[in-house]
Amino acid sequence: MAPSVQSASPLRVQASSRRGLPNQGPGIRHILVCVDRSPSSELCLAYAVSLANTFDSTVTLLYVMRPPHEDRVGPQTTDALGWEIDRQEASAYLERLEKEATRTSGRRIGVRLEQGRPAERIVAVTRELGADLAVLGSHGESGEAAWSLGSTAQQVLATARCSVLIARGSAVAPSFASPKRILVPLDGSLRTESVLPTAAGIASAHGAELLLVHVVAEPLATGVLVASEDVALARELATRLESRAATYLEALRDKVARDAPSVRTLVARQADTRQSLIELAERERIDLVVLSAHGSTCNVARPFGSVSQYLLTHATVPVLVLQDLPESELRQAGDADPQPAPPLRASYPPEGV
Repeated sequence: MAPSVQSASPLRVQASSRRGLPNQGPGIRHILVCVDRSPSSELCLAYAVSLANTFDSTVTLLYVMRPPHEDRVGPQTTDALGWEIDRQEASAYLERLEKEATRTSGRRIGVRLEQGRPAERIVAVTRELGADLAVLGSHGESGEAAWSLGSTAQQVLATARCSVLIARGSAVAPSFASPKRILVPLDGSLRTESVLPTAAGIASAHGAELLLVHVVAEPLATGVLVASEDVALARELATRLESRAATYLEALRDKVARDAPSVRTLVARQADTRQSLIELAERERIDLVVLSAHGSTCNVARPFGSVSQYLLTHATVPVLVLQDLPESELRQAGDADPQPAPPLRASYPPEGV
């Protein structure tokens, strides 16, 4: 059955009654796959099917048709025939993807064909369906430069309140995405640890290795850190932090190893900690990065923290960012009295707790 086109206004916003903190247990319940007719859509579908098979998730395919004359000024005439041809082509494209996903996953796949501004409709449909994960390609049909995240994806990241997967990779997507090396950045906070059950679930499903990583910032001499003895003291502290981080990761590894087939730890030391993670992912030939939306310095006015935002924008491999804050706890940037972030439980608590 061909999907119907729904108007961009009014936007129906409906929060999921099942939304909660991801550290309450591994799983992704409802995946919204955002597709167009670009090669990255095939990747989006492959990763969504992979995750759906791992977590028994519901999957919905979404295609957004831009309204006629969106970027033109002044009175315009609508080409009704041309619009109908575009609608039929989009509908046929969705049906093809639906059949492919159904064959690959063995589950029923929902479809939505919408009209409006893509980023606005993606966010609205995510909320309407209560989807807890949106899968986006790094670039759409407009073919932005490879080093820059596409404009639609950037706009979604600015307003989305759910988990997000940015799919990257070969233009020819496999029918089933199977990561073998998964990188999990950790800063020592429970927020970054909250993704471990989900990451371990993915690793277990695919026989993948988990690489738990902590990056220690390398102190650099500046106009403030200028005296040689101060620089030496800062570097001595960084060395101590390296040792503490190794101990911390080893303890986590022993716990995560109960749920994942292979777990390795690594402590890196570099001045630019965010870029260090990108370089590490390339050097270790990582297939997927899984991290929390926020870390130890959680800002409830931002749906994604600085590290997750940087990796979503600049990484060259797929990045899955799991939202650690329920939508009710996220605040608008202009709120006069932002509340502190709610506490989390440890995903892998100490023995006896």
